[in-house]
Amino acid sequence: ADIPPFYCRLMTITSNSPGLARVVVADARHLEALMSIMRVGFDPHYGEAWSTAQLAGTLTLDGSFARQAVDANDNIQGFTLSRVVAGEAELLLVAVDPQLRQRGIGRLLVEQVADDVRRYGASAMFLEVRENNNAARQLYRSLGFIDVGRRANYYTGVSGERFAAITMRRIVLD
Repeated sequence: ADIPPFYCRLMTITSNSPGLARVVVADARHLEALMSIMRVGFDPHYGEAWSTAQLAGTLTLDGSFARQAVDANDNIQGFTLSRVVAGEAELLLVAVDPQLRQRGIGRLLVEQVADDVRRYGASAMFLEVRENNNAARQLYRSLGFIDVGRRANYYTGVSGERFAAITMRRIVLD
């Protein structure tokens, strides 16, 4: 199902926010802003960040969509990249500026994705997270995700070290 690029409910964060954050559509026009968060939002040691070409290519795929959290001045604070295919959704990327973490921005973004994919008929949302990324796993659990699988050696860090990914699922249809 194609996700209309114009659709996104606006939301605000009211606690611990340096300024009002809202979630808006992101697309190829926002590629450099998304990459600015990608560069700081993922520790290169773990090999999780995507290249500009990977991000741009995924944005062109049917069912793929991105959202960005922006402050009152439209400065990007974080983003998500997701895809809906055959009634299931995959949360491909979640990144928040490290200086703005623990302020509800990641939660806001993931909840927006859950709302979006529910509207497009997805019954479940999946993601993969590095096994030792405890902060992200705690956030996802608090949002209703459960562990459903493990992929050994999924991520390769810059030193060649390998890291497992945990596959998590959240049921999104009521």
